[in-house]
Amino acid sequence: MQTNLLYFSDADKSRARFELSKIRADICDRDEYSKLLCDGIAMLKDYADADILLLYFPTRSEPDLTPLARLAWHDGKQVAFPISRTDSLTLDFRIVASLGELAAGAYGIPEPRENAPRAALTERTLCVVPALALDRDGYRLGYGKGYYDRFLSSFVGRSLAAIHSSLICERLPRNDTDISLNTIITETGAIRLR
Repeated sequence: MQTNLLYFSDADKSRARFELSKIRADICDRDEYSKLLCDGIAMLKDYADADILLLYFPTRSEPDLTPLARLAWHDGKQVAFPISRTDSLTLDFRIVASLGELAAGAYGIPEPRENAPRAALTERTLCVVPALALDRDGYRLGYGKGYYDRFLSSFVGRSLAAIHSSLICERLPRNDTDISLNTIITETGAIRLR
């Protein structure tokens, strides 16, 4: 696995977010790289075997993986997006049948409505996790609230993040509550971690 040589100590989360946000903002042709990431996920056995696909709506120059939702619906899979529970800092994934069922929610990010059916998560559920950056051990740098680490701590399915290869670092800051992912997808292919 080729990695960016950036190495951040556990005390460097703020500096890491600042530096890596600049790198991500400078990535050219976001549409093309988003398409390559979607194609890479769609080729995975984890995708083929998935009964439910958990996605997120892109924000802050994240890759746009929403075309994957359309493919999953075409392939007969259920697709769920999270409702962010700001009181408990937890995620509540709800099934939607189209992107039109999403409306602005917490933090202004499109979310399912409260009456959408709750996703019944199984070992065959595939969760695509947002990440500002990842390290070679599969630990991610998010935005600091810990929503996904809380969710992943009891998640029984498979997890992956899809990012540009320039955002894979030698080491990112981590603590005891951080959860590593199973797979990283970049524009050059898949990296299986565990």
